[in-house]
Order: sequence, then structure tokens, then C-alpha cells
Amino acid sequence: MKKFLLIVIGLLLIFIIAALSVFTYQFHTYAPVAEDIVIDDSALAYYIDSYEEARAAFLEESVPLLEQYPGSESYTIAVPSQVDPDLSLDILYIPAQQEKKRLLILSAGVHGVEGFTGSAVARMFVQELISPAALNDMGVLILHAVNPYGFKYVRRVSENNVDLNRNAAFGDELYQTVNTGYHGVYSLVNPAGPADVSSLGNRFFHLKAVVAIVRESMQSLRQAILQGQYEFEEGVFFGGFRLEPQYAELVPLISTLINDYPATLMIDLHTGYGERSTLHLLTMPQENPQVRGMLEEVFSGYTVDWGDAEDFYTVTGDFTSFVGAMKDEGLYLPMAFEYGTMDSQTMIGSIKSLHTTLLENQGFIHGYASTEDEQIIKAAFLEMYYPSDPQWRVKVINDSREVLATALNNFRNLP
Repeated sequence: MKKFLLIVIGLLLIFIIAALSVFTYQFHTYAPVAEDIVIDDSALAYYIDSYEEARAAFLEESVPLLEQYPGSESYTIAVPSQVDPDLSLDILYIPAQQEKKRLLILSAGVHGVEGFTGSAVARMFVQELISPAALNDMGVLILHAVNPYGFKYVRRVSENNVDLNRNAAFGDELYQTVNTGYHGVYSLVNPAGPADVSSLGNRFFHLKAVVAIVRESMQSLRQAILQGQYEFEEGVFFGGFRLEPQYAELVPLISTLINDYPATLMIDLHTGYGERSTLHLLTMPQENPQVRGMLEEVFSGYTVDWGDAEDFYTVTGDFTSFVGAMKDEGLYLPMAFEYGTMDSQTMIGSIKSLHTTLLENQGFIHGYASTEDEQIIKAAFLEMYYPSDPQWRVKVINDSREVLATALNNFRNLP
């Protein structure tokens, strides 16, 4: 009997070691599957690989619309910086030409590095989907590079290490929030010392993450990390101690325009979360049945994640809620477009995404162990939010064109 138990224990250990070895191999060789679609050079032309050139293109392509549609205006909000004097949030506003019944707000680059894709989609919208018919009773407000620092310097956050989609709120209550769950995972997601991809902690990060998942559950861990935190300015998903300056400057403009129209649809463009090469439609939990019903009409034919699924996480200080709070009365319909890159709905994709995020933050805060480490980490971070795969990029443009055209038409036909 004793011999039998030793054999069983030995086989179990062999199985565990084999499973961990396979998981370790998968983690270090993980790469999302590329979408097999036809390359369209006209779609790829929308992508520009620098903030300065993307900004210049957006401003240049706005000029014909400013000239064509009376009352149109462009605005520039200079974002103060200790390292760069030429950062700006650029805005195009085209008013409804006959009757102000509806306003569409399209925002890009709230998470700076996501601005490469957001700019491409916004500029596709400007070139292809704005028309006299659409503007008869609908105004359009486009916010380009809400976080220009992160866009230019390939970071998700602002110069103050602030996640702008956890920072947006009126008053100080948000910044007094204590995310108690974050305390328990602080050491996991904010390692000390220079970022070194070859260290034991990083080589076996996936195992530490699995232990945390077993202890806390994937849902609890995801909520604790991604919700937003307001205590540790050096930490990931830091929401700030106060409202970031570009938001303070935006409030008077948006407050005026959004209240000129009875109904507003806001679409905020993001990349990273979800299934690779899939456009996910996400919104914060909607308790108002009218809002939910109207969003279902606007995005008829598409699946909307209503924020009530088991694996969904809620965030504090998100930009779409902030804009909605500026509307005194009438209908406000918020939606986020999230273009999946890393299959983060899977365990391995989620762990890989988190690891890439914390390594980038660790390198920024504590420096890098070597030039090679810096290059590896920064390249992986950019690839996670702005995939180089041309098939992914083409699909983003094609899907965006289809969904935006449908939403635009349905929004204009709301009663």
C-alpha cells in the first residue's frame, strides 16, 4: 500500500511538473493568432506611426470640413508639460446644419498609446462618414489625442502617471477612494527595482499570478487591479490626486455643446481588451431602461457588453461617465469601442497583458536593467496596444466603418 501511494504521488508530481512546464512554455511563446483577411492598402493608409504626424493629418483633413460647413470650429487645448512644450488635444466641431437634435462625440487617445489606432479610426470617420445628410440635424464633436503625452511617448498614462480613464470626475470624492483590494496585490503588480525581463520574478510571473488567482479568484483579482486606485502615484492604474489639466479645460467646451442638443451619443475608442481582432462594444452598467433600450436600437445587430457579465470589471473615473455628467437633461448614450489585441478574455492572455503593463510601468518608475530590457519591454508594450499586424489594422478599419455607419444611421432615426 505504501509503495502504491508513493507511485501515485510520484505520478502526480510528474503531471504537475509537466503541466507547469507546458504553461511556462505557452506563456513565454504566447502570440495571438493573426486574422486571415485581405490586405487593403487604403485602410492601412489611415495609420500613422507618430503623434506629430497623426496630429498634423487630423488638422489638415479638418480644413475642408471647416470651410464646407458653416459654424464649424477647431479648438486646441495645450496640455502643460515639464518635458515637452508642444502637446495638445485637438478638437473638431461641426454643428448640425439645420436643426440641433443630436450630437455625436467621438474621442480618441484617452489612453495615449491607444491613440495610434484611435486617430486612424477618427480620421476614417472624418473622410468617409461625415456628409451633408448626416449633418442635417446632427452635430459632430471629435476629440483627437485626449492624452497627447501618452500618444507621443508611447505610454498609456499621462505625464503624471495618471490613467485618464480613472481620473475623470467632478469634485474631490473620487480621489479619496480607497481601493482596498489593490493593497493585497500591490507587490504583484508594482515590483521594485529596475525592470529586468530575465529575472526569476519575471520568468515565473505567470505562476505567481496563478497563485493569486487561486487565492482571490480571477474576478476579484481583475477588479482589484483594473478598477483604479488613488493612493500610489507610482502604481499601475493610478487615477490621480486631482483632475488632469486637459479635462479641466475640456469641461466648459463640452458642457456648452452637449446641452445644445437634446440627445448625445458618445463613442470612446480604445485598444487592448478582449478577443484578438474583435471590436467589442462596452458600456458601464446601465440601470436606466430607456438608455439601454436606445443603445440597443443604435447598435442593433451587434453584441453589447452591458457590464453585468460575471467576468466584467467596473472602473471609477471613466471618461464617458464624466462627459455624461455634464448633460443637464435629455438623452445621453455612452459606448466604448474596444479593439481586442491580446485575447485578454483568456487566462494566459490576461496574465500576459498584465505582465506587459506592469513591466512598462516598472521601467518608467525604476528604470531598466539594461538597454536591451528597455527595448524588449517597450516593443512588447507598443505591440499590445498597437499591433503591427496589417491584417489586424485592416480589420479595425473595416469593422469600425461598418459599426459607425450603422450607429450613425440608427442614431439619426431615433424618435
